Amino acid sequence: MPGRSYEDAYDALNQSIAATGRSRKEIAIRVYPGRPLNTAQSLLTRALSPENTDVHLSQEIIETILDATRADDYIFYLCEKYGFERPGKKPAALESDIRLGLQGMQRQMSELMKKVEKLEREKGKSQAE
Repeated sequence: MPGRSYEDAYDALNQSIAATGRSRKEIAIRVYPGRPLNTAQSLLTRALSPENTDVHLSQEIIETILDATRADDYIFYLCEKYGFERPGKKPAALESDIRLGLQGMQRQMSELMKKVEKLEREKGKSQAE
């Protein structure tokens, strides 16, 4: 991760989300609780786009995203921008990152297994015909 760089704050937040393996829908529900799923996802997508002009990132939204993902990317972006050394992490935070990463990998593996099973069923149907 030390070599990673970011175009802007939006890129850092998007990389934080991608690193967790969670969908934007999962993050959107946490950022915009009480909103319909599609509305929450649309708001988050617009908020995370630098071209957007109608939905803005507040400090509260940024912190909610960081709580749901990981803070590293955003902190490293700020360090790069303002000329600070990147900080190290405490052991408990490293454990949390590892756990979060493993959960993301498990989700991705589960989704891939479902796709493999569907492909095998489709192949079985086409061979039977």
